[in-house]
Amino acid sequence: MKVILTQDVAGTGRAGEVREVADGFARNYLLPQRMAQPAQPKAEAQIRAQKERQRHRVEAEVVAARELAARLGSAEVEITARAGDTGKLYGAVVNIDVAEALESQLGIVIDRRKIEFEPAHELGEYEAVVKIHAEVEARVRVRVVAA
Repeated sequence: MKVILTQDVAGTGRAGEVREVADGFARNYLLPQRMAQPAQPKAEAQIRAQKERQRHRVEAEVVAARELAARLGSAEVEITARAGDTGKLYGAVVNIDVAEALESQLGIVIDRRKIEFEPAHELGEYEAVVKIHAEVEARVRVRVVAA
């Protein structure tokens, strides 16, 4: 029996795929559990339209991510921190501080978990990598200065 999977099924396929499965498997498991629906021309057309909408949405996300990456690529943020006479910081500047600086200085809200930044323990210039999308990342210059 031909079915359209509505969710991922181990050993059978991923959601949205059309698969040929045993009649009993479809009737007794996939259909009652709503893991699949019978493959009919109308349902197949709906799945194709849904995949097309998904593809357009992902393309729009990538375009928006690339625009944000272009803005971030030329950006530089300045973080003030308490430091001793030798330039060593009392504590460290971490990715949370970079996220807050991006929001306050540039108005760009980025989740701290998407920022890769080795903790800075001294005054100076550093680079943070911002993973905006699975396919897009940007590098931001971070300048740590004494308060």
